[in-house]
Amino acid sequence: MTEESDIPVVEVRGGLLGFPELTRFALVKMNNEGLVYRLQSLESEAVNFVVVPAVSFFPTYAPIVDDEVAERFNLAAGADVLVLLIVTLGETFKQSTVNLMAPLLLDPVQQIAEQVIIENEDLSVRAPLLAA
Repeated sequence: MTEESDIPVVEVRGGLLGFPELTRFALVKMNNEGLVYRLQSLESEAVNFVVVPAVSFFPTYAPIVDDEVAERFNLAAGADVLVLLIVTLGETFKQSTVNLMAPLLLDPVQQIAEQVIIENEDLSVRAPLLAA
């Protein structure tokens, strides 16, 4: 797979759940509004995920991460970190869900990301992406 210079290449530290060996991904915009992206592995063409910025669909979602993660992303200093949610596609987009317990934090400046596990029983691993 070739890398295009206008498509950001992101290093996912520790890989994603189920794919710890895959750490280099391209973040490909799937629509002009920037609401839907494809996270495409650069190490395995067969592996890709649909991701959405959490703020676009869940404006009040604010996952609480542990101190080590906060330090790695320099959150105390107010670093600009994007929260992406992995989408499980349904038969229609309206039937699609997102995992609120395992978001992907992305530092767009350093192009480094990490999937974190949020320990909060009130969050769902299958939250509806769109309100009914």
